[in-house]
Amino acid sequence: MKNTILIAALFAASANAAVTITGDYEGKFTDGHGATFAQDLDLTMVGSTEGASVTVMMEDLTGGSTVTANQVFVEAGVEGLNFKGGNYKTSNGSGILQKSGAVTNQFSLEYQGVSVNQVSGAAKQTVDASLEYQGVAVDVQDVSASDRFITAAFDFFGFGMTVETQETTTGRNTGVTAGFGTNGVNVTGVYIDVKDAAGVTQDDGLVGDISSVATDVKAGVASMDTVAGTVTGKYIVKDDKNTYVGELERGIWTVGYTKEEDVDGVFDAKLNVSF
Repeated sequence: MKNTILIAALFAASANAAVTITGDYEGKFTDGHGATFAQDLDLTMVGSTEGASVTVMMEDLTGGSTVTANQVFVEAGVEGLNFKGGNYKTSNGSGILQKSGAVTNQFSLEYQGVSVNQVSGAAKQTVDASLEYQGVAVDVQDVSASDRFITAAFDFFGFGMTVETQETTTGRNTGVTAGFGTNGVNVTGVYIDVKDAAGVTQDDGLVGDISSVATDVKAGVASMDTVAGTVTGKYIVKDDKNTYVGELERGIWTVGYTKEEDVDGVFDAKLNVSF
């Protein structure tokens, strides 16, 4: 309630003010070792006026508990200089290797692809840089650090590739996805080489949870539009153990079956509603 009042007060004076609310709901029924049902709702409210916006995000709402705002931040820009400040998440790369970080009170200034970032109250700043050269987009996060995170991506006539890499004191982690799509058929290959398991935290990516992988991940993902809906098949090898996934998505429903090596198969059905 307090956040709603703050947004209303901030933008009430402007004739060009607008407030939008969007949400994503997922209910999931799983029938493996005992049937379960879980639900999750993420709400995003944005109050905007000319040159500025305030965003309030309420994540992982399940009902029966106190509603709190997980992320609250302001964004403003003038003459190409962009500011973002508040409590929000940041992430390294596009999500192949790592999940988003924790909500942190921080701020950043960005100008022409170079941003300076600082955690509120900290003495150290970090610098990120991005550029595009001959169709290849390159992002370097924490440029001056020895463990800087580098992402490169390109898309050429339906064929796309993304590479993420990070060198730590233990070793270099590298993740690659490559895929193409044509006539309703999409095929993607994934390869992840892990040398420092602590630097691989993704638990809900294209090939699922890889946060416990010690060596590598190899996977193929194919999807096709059919009269019954979108059919997706995944063959995933994590640390030399095989996983098979089959899914059918039709409208707001997705039904699937997952079979991991040496583990009983699990059937699930998801209800996804976005508004």
